[in-house]
Amino acid sequence: MLAIPTDSIKPDVKSSALFGNVNYFALYNPKEGNFRFVPNITSGDGVKTAEFLKMNMVSKVVYSYMGKGPFNTLNESNIEVFFLGALPLALDEIVLALDKDAFTQVTEQNAAQYLDSGTQTGECQCGCN
Repeated sequence: MLAIPTDSIKPDVKSSALFGNVNYFALYNPKEGNFRFVPNITSGDGVKTAEFLKMNMVSKVVYSYMGKGPFNTLNESNIEVFFLGALPLALDEIVLALDKDAFTQVTEQNAAQYLDSGTQTGECQCGCN
């Protein structure tokens, strides 16, 4: 199951810039080839959002801005994390690009280069430090 952060559930919705503060996640089931939207009941807390995705059987996550706390939680849960870049993308475009290995997988080795909380200070505010 792939999780894509979104701000709404409109048919033409694109990925959201933020990870832990989004209102919804589009969950893509590759076996069925469809999306299901779930409200992010933990919005505002990136670590709890990561735990919420684990409970929803997510195996991959894409993001534009994510701090260390959520990344570490996802990584410890063996959930693969992929960097989308800063621009919002259509959900189908993300699925197709992932199939072609078009996004960078973020690991412990390259996390410092790809993690950015998206806050004004650039510091994670989830309380993980």
